[in-house]
Amino acid sequence: MKNKKLTPREKRHRRDNAAVTCESIGLDPALYGAALRYLFDRPVPHKNEQEWYWDIDEPEFEATPLQWTHIQTVLFANASTDLAPYSDEQVGMGLNHVMSNNAGDIPHMVNDPSVPLADAMRMMRALPTLWRDCLGPRLSKAPSAIGSRSDRLYFVSYMWFDVWPTFWNAKHIPEWRDAMWRVFCEILEMPWREAQVSALHGIGHEGVELKRYKELQAHMDAFIRNVKNDEELKNYAQAAARGMVQ
Repeated sequence: MKNKKLTPREKRHRRDNAAVTCESIGLDPALYGAALRYLFDRPVPHKNEQEWYWDIDEPEFEATPLQWTHIQTVLFANASTDLAPYSDEQVGMGLNHVMSNNAGDIPHMVNDPSVPLADAMRMMRALPTLWRDCLGPRLSKAPSAIGSRSDRLYFVSYMWFDVWPTFWNAKHIPEWRDAMWRVFCEILEMPWREAQVSALHGIGHEGVELKRYKELQAHMDAFIRNVKNDEELKNYAQAAARGMVQ
């Protein structure tokens, strides 16, 4: 059987992420391993119990803003393999701590002035891989109506670009707007419906901040034309293009 020919975007994705390892970006593998255990090697709370990161006695993880940026870069680029030992609920719980500042400052680390823009942009180039190799495949096992699920993994995928403060803090920087645009475009091209929904939800909330009004509308029109036999997804995309998602 012939191998499928890669699109230019897929080729660029492979080139950008082919060598994203601890060694390639100067991150101590021991620190990265400790970060994985800190974030994901946690018991899932029982009903009416809180996640571990709400425990005021839980020790803080010691890492600089640049180290946290590198940790996220390697995590996003290698989520398929590095998160394989953990359940969907553990992955959702840990990623929620990464994406949200409700109980910590991890999503603010890349915005710290000590983090070079080049390192921040490398993290952004790795971000779509989280959906391509991890969230999309995991969530595809149980397809559902948009916004109808309440499990931790779905919440992370669906709400990431709604509650994630990282881009909001940097939306005034042209390089960040360009990077966020590329993230949305890459995720929309993925075969995973839940990944597409995540991007659409983000566009509905953040699209206006990209400052690409005509380009965004053209891209959304093309996406909508290509949606086949899925009226819910098509309607959701139309709502996202108007900034009318919940």
